[in-house]
Amino acid sequence: MQYKVERIWFIAFESKGIYKVGGLGEVAGSMTKALTSKNLKVALIMPSHGVIKNEKTREKIRLSEVEAFSSEVLGKEYKIAIYKGLLDSVELYVISGANEEAEKVLENPVVYADGITEPKAALLARSMSVLYDIGNWKPDIVHINDWHAVPSGMALKLYGQKIKSSIPLLFQIHLYCGKWVDRKYLSDFCGLDLRAKLRVHLNGEFKEYTLEQLYLLSEGILERLAAYISDVVATVSESYLKKDENNILRNIGFQFENKSTYIYNGCDWRLEEILDNVLERHREGIEEYLGVEADHADRKLLRKYFLEKALGELPENEPIIKDEYLARLIKELKGPIANDVGKPLPFEEDGPLIITTGRTSVQKGFDVLMKAIPHILKIYPTAKFLFLLLPVRGGESLVKELFTEACKYPRNVRVIFGITPSIYHLAHIAATLYAAPSRWEPFGIMALESMAVGTPVVASRVGGLSETILDLKEHGIEGTGFLVPKDSIEDLARAIISLISLMEEKADNVLYQELKKLACTGVSIRIRNNCIRRVEENFRWIKVADMAINAYNNALLKAQG
Repeated sequence: MQYKVERIWFIAFESKGIYKVGGLGEVAGSMTKALTSKNLKVALIMPSHGVIKNEKTREKIRLSEVEAFSSEVLGKEYKIAIYKGLLDSVELYVISGANEEAEKVLENPVVYADGITEPKAALLARSMSVLYDIGNWKPDIVHINDWHAVPSGMALKLYGQKIKSSIPLLFQIHLYCGKWVDRKYLSDFCGLDLRAKLRVHLNGEFKEYTLEQLYLLSEGILERLAAYISDVVATVSESYLKKDENNILRNIGFQFENKSTYIYNGCDWRLEEILDNVLERHREGIEEYLGVEADHADRKLLRKYFLEKALGELPENEPIIKDEYLARLIKELKGPIANDVGKPLPFEEDGPLIITTGRTSVQKGFDVLMKAIPHILKIYPTAKFLFLLLPVRGGESLVKELFTEACKYPRNVRVIFGITPSIYHLAHIAATLYAAPSRWEPFGIMALESMAVGTPVVASRVGGLSETILDLKEHGIEGTGFLVPKDSIEDLARAIISLISLMEEKADNVLYQELKKLACTGVSIRIRNNCIRRVEENFRWIKVADMAINAYNNALLKAQG
């Protein structure tokens, strides 16, 4: 019997280096690369989202068609093509539409939206048996990520039963959605036989259930279905797994606790590399505006350049919004924080900079930060707040709300909707601190990215944020930021004021009495160094890969009984 995993399939809906819209894309690209560095064979599998039509990307990842097949779904013929490529050292399979019906689904550039994601997940699932047969090696384990990959995991489990070959499965929840589907979606669209029996590992023993029975036990929730059929269920932090108010086990059922674990996310940002990137892109502008050599510009000078100049000079193609519907919505927003074509206006003066990033979702708590702003401005009237946000469908009302609120503070607040590669790294280097006021946050890669370049974080005490950030109130001079109760405007404002004060070395404005003594010369450098060290020692992808390998080996043992 084999007890160590050597070959892995990693199924995800996005990946950096190919097509990325959020944190899962960072995980897929970075985790698979780290696993190959451990001398494991890894294949990354995902839908095309239009990648096949992008000649530059196709050439970069060396995509070529290796198989095509047709599948009849609800009276329509879908012709699907499988492309093989290479992303760094990772084998890549991209599932693409090869006729009009399939193209409408698989080549749609929108990744996550009701009515768009479900058909993509279904056609991806229909590709699994074909891909399994044509592959030049078989996986020891399949790692499926979030509900979008669950139909594919189910398809592989069923195919394994059919060909009498065990296919161990690890299901990782990066963000629990409680995704409900009806039987017809699974049977008619995904092509899954609800009468087929699956061997389910639960509470130390195996039992056989039909897919229909598992559907009923799961009440149609895909994440619960996946928990039944998987050999190991993972998430991204211990808090999100079993400590948070709305934790994973509470949602899927504590009967899965014995086969549950967590695998952290990681971060590959490094200060030296990020700074080199910033200087390469902005050297001329920095030297012209500041009158100093770019290599001699410290963080405060870079902040001044960023706020007063670079912020107002985005390239013509930025901010980038790939969804045309959302792009039209954003274009209609008018106010004193943007020019006539919707680009942000620069600030008129320098000041402490608070940045935040993420999807336009109530999960992220951006409204809480916006409400904290007037409290912070009473102490730091020149403070600047920059929201770098990715608009998503379902968040339209929040987009309008945040823009309207920001327009009340034209001297202090800017909101940018869309991807801004030209200033994204510069914003993190220039920032005094990063704010993560999430209502829930399974892990929070954004906090790691911030700390990796030495920018401390004020965050809600939820999920992975509570495990990555070292609270200065608890860890003293070794801390990397502050943790506050979620949804508390007052606590968030107090922590931001205090962290600005520590970074500016102004003891009188530190609102935690026990920390006033820390606001001495050199404390800001100490805190920045703490942040960098925290990431370097604990959250590099090479370390995270070890957690994944342990979980894979555990899944292999469970699958073999």
